[in-house]
Amino acid sequence: MISQREKGIYFWFSLAQIALAGLLFGVFYAINDQIRVTWLAAPGAYLQLLSVMLLALVGEAALRPDAMRANAGRAPRRMAMSTSRRQLLWLIAGFGIFLVLTRDTSISRVFLIGISLMSYPLFYYTNRNGRRWLHHIFPSSMLRLKLRTVVLGSHEWCASIQGRLEDFREHFEAQEPLICGPGEKSEDVLAKVAERDPDLLVFPSRELPYETVTQLLAMGDRRGFRCWIPVEMSRQHGRRFEVQDLAGLSVLSPPSMPLALSYNRTMKRVFDIAVSVAVIPAIVLPLMAVVAVIQRINSPGPLFFRQNRVGENGKIFEILKFRTMRVDNDDEARQASAEDDRIYRGGRWLRRLSVDEFPQFFNVLIGDMSVVGPRPHMMQHEREFEKFHELYGSRRYVKPGVTGLAQVEGYRGEVKGAKDVRGRARYDLFYAKHWCLGLDFRLALQTVLHLIKPPAKAY
Repeated sequence: MISQREKGIYFWFSLAQIALAGLLFGVFYAINDQIRVTWLAAPGAYLQLLSVMLLALVGEAALRPDAMRANAGRAPRRMAMSTSRRQLLWLIAGFGIFLVLTRDTSISRVFLIGISLMSYPLFYYTNRNGRRWLHHIFPSSMLRLKLRTVVLGSHEWCASIQGRLEDFREHFEAQEPLICGPGEKSEDVLAKVAERDPDLLVFPSRELPYETVTQLLAMGDRRGFRCWIPVEMSRQHGRRFEVQDLAGLSVLSPPSMPLALSYNRTMKRVFDIAVSVAVIPAIVLPLMAVVAVIQRINSPGPLFFRQNRVGENGKIFEILKFRTMRVDNDDEARQASAEDDRIYRGGRWLRRLSVDEFPQFFNVLIGDMSVVGPRPHMMQHEREFEKFHELYGSRRYVKPGVTGLAQVEGYRGEVKGAKDVRGRARYDLFYAKHWCLGLDFRLALQTVLHLIKPPAKAY
C-alpha cells in the first residue's frame, strides 16, 4: 500500500462508514418501533447496543491489516467482500459478548439478526465505492493529499508508469515525465529534477548509472522529496525501504514516520487545537494590547510581522509574529543578531521573553503549524541550510512548530554556521522519527520553563 500520509483519508473514510452504520441502526430502530412497539420496550438497552456496535467497528478499523484498508478509486470486489465479512464478524462478536455479559432479555433477537443482515450490504457498498465517493464529495479537501509526481527514465518505462499513476489521480498530480537517455550525464539529470522540484520522484535504477541513482537518493533526502524505485531493483544502494504495492505496481519507499499515521496526526491536531484555544484568549489577546502600546511609543507601524515560511511537505504559509523591528529595516531576510540595530527599543525584551512568538498560535489554530515541531525557515534559508546536512529535507515531513526539540536543547536564535544547522537538523529528525504525544507534552512544559528563565541565545 502507499504510505499512510498519502492514504491518510482512511481514518475519515472509516469514521464516515461507522457513522453510516450508526445511522442505519437508528433508522432500523425507528422503523421497528413504529411497526411493533413491543419489540423495543427498553430504549436504554438499545443505546448500549448501539455503543457496542460502534466500538466493535472502531476496533476492527483500528486493527485491520494494512493490505485490507481502503485504496484509491474503486476497491476490487473480492477485497470489498472480505473486508465486509471481517466487519460483520466483529459486529456479531460484539453483540454476542454484550448479550453474554448482560443477559439482557429486553433486546429483540429479531432486531439483532435484522441489523446484522442489513449491515453487510452497507459495508460492502461503502468498501467498494466509498473511497471514490469521498473524493468526489470533498475534492478540495482531498487535494492536499496529492503529491506532485515526476517519472524519470526511458520513454517506454515512463509511459508504462505514467498510465498507472493516472488511474490513481486522487493521490498523484502527475507531471510531465523526464525522459532520460542511457548516456545522459548525472549532473544533467539532477538539474532537470531540481528544476521540477517534485514531491515524489519515480525512477528505475536498472536504467540509470549507479552514480546517478545514489545522487538522486541523496538529493531527495536533502531537498525533502520522496524517491520510489520499483521492487525488482535490489537494495544495493544501502538504503532502508519498505515494500509498498499500488494495484500491482510494487515500489520501495522510505519507512513511514509516526506522524504519517492518521490516528497520530489526529491526536496531535487535537492537542494543538486545545492548546491554541487556551492560549489565544488568555495570553495572546492581552499581549496584543501591551505590544501595541510599546510599538506606538517606540516604533509606530503594523502590530504584526508577516513573512512566508516553508511548512509541512514544502508548502509555503504566512507566519505571524509581533513586530519587534523597525518598519524601515534594510533586510527582513537577515537573521537577528545579538546587537541588531533594526530592533526598536523594547523589542529586544519582547524577543528575549519570546513574546513575539505568541501570535503563531493563530497559525497553529488554522493548521499551518503545530505547537511542537521543527522551526520554519524562509525558502532561501532552507536552500542554504540543506547544504550542510544530507537528511535536512526530512524535517519537512512534519508540521513546523512554535517550539521544538532543537530549541529546547539550546539550538534557537541565530544560525551562525554549519554546526548550528547540523545540530538543529539532528534534533528535528529525531523528533520526527520518535514522535509521541508524551514528547509533545514534555517539550511544551520545558518551553514554559525557558520562558521564565530565557537562555543566552534568546535575542
